[in-house]
Amino acid sequence: MILPRDLLSLSLHNLFLHKVRSILTSLGVIFGVGSVIAMLAISEGAKQKALAQLDALGIDKIIVYSKKPPVEAQQQNSNNTQLVNYGLTTKDIGNFAKMDNIASITKLRDSRQPILRGLNRLSTKLAAVDIGFMTESNSKMISGRWLTPADYENRSLVCVLGENAKRKLFTLQTNLLGKTVKVGKYRLRIVGILSNDVGANYPEVGDPNDIIFIPSTTMYSLLKNYAPDSTRIEYDLSLVKVQDIAYIDDTAKRIRSYMEKAHANKQDWDLVVPLDLLKQREATQNIFTIVMSSIASISLIVGGIGIMNIMLASVFERRKEIGTRRALGAQKSDILCQFLIETVLLTTIGGVLGIFTGIGISQLITIYADMPSVYSSWSIITSLAIACFVGIVFGTYPAWKAAQQNPIEVLRSE
Repeated sequence: MILPRDLLSLSLHNLFLHKVRSILTSLGVIFGVGSVIAMLAISEGAKQKALAQLDALGIDKIIVYSKKPPVEAQQQNSNNTQLVNYGLTTKDIGNFAKMDNIASITKLRDSRQPILRGLNRLSTKLAAVDIGFMTESNSKMISGRWLTPADYENRSLVCVLGENAKRKLFTLQTNLLGKTVKVGKYRLRIVGILSNDVGANYPEVGDPNDIIFIPSTTMYSLLKNYAPDSTRIEYDLSLVKVQDIAYIDDTAKRIRSYMEKAHANKQDWDLVVPLDLLKQREATQNIFTIVMSSIASISLIVGGIGIMNIMLASVFERRKEIGTRRALGAQKSDILCQFLIETVLLTTIGGVLGIFTGIGISQLITIYADMPSVYSSWSIITSLAIACFVGIVFGTYPAWKAAQQNPIEVLRSE
């Protein structure tokens, strides 16, 4: 019986003897493994990005927000006046606070004031917020400070710029602390620059990075309750933080029930529970990952079939070698092991090259399509293990076929 190291050496010799054929044979496995790695990396990247955006909204929060009602509802509830009243009210917030399992409530109101740079109107918003908004929105200060209790008490003309709002207003300028932003006839002094890098995006409000924040007391003092578009709204957004996340769905149901009664037929509000969205998105992404991996794995099967065909042809081509070795005393098991090792080596080498191919493909997609890629050790190990398994499954029959060659008949035919 031939020693394992001799079988391995002989198999490598035969593979390197036909380099081009070996490379072409393993192409199916290379692209199969590459496809699996790339699909899993991109799918996992998209999953983590989507989940991070939902997680940034706060899994311990219920988001209640105002939305502009349909025209019919506006006409029905406006009492033929020029003002349209809709959305969350102080009374609503007060009733939320009385409910069980409520830890805190943070509010935001969009001023709906135009923000100009020269004569151009920007998409930046001016919003009044409670002092706890920075913490509850998972934002951080990158320079300066956040709004202080003294700012609220004195109704100070100060503001904190979101990172994107700063770029839109001042382009490449630095050292903005102490400079002013003009809103209407007032000038607001910049005391800080805020950044939200976790992807928070609130319904009807948007990204905190696009907002200029001022104390709520300052807005109510200067701008009153009226916006320039003939609407009157008290709050655009309310972040309701719960005490016990286990009962967040029950709390959301109570809030929804109250709002349906208090705002009957108005259709001027909605409610979002980030935790529920997080669970739904995670389940959807897991299904997507399984489907994409299954599709990519088909190419591995195709590659395995290609390898089996080539190895069967190789058996016929090497009949003289097989017959000679059998005549010199090689056992059937030696022939079987040699051909099986060759197939497994082909798929393993193809798997290793496929891993680098998959990483390269996903990196190109990340660069040119701006889609994040996340690699995991389990996906790489699993892909390599599958490649080896494909080699064993599709290499067993050609190896068995080679071992069954009758040395007398083979040598006679040669």
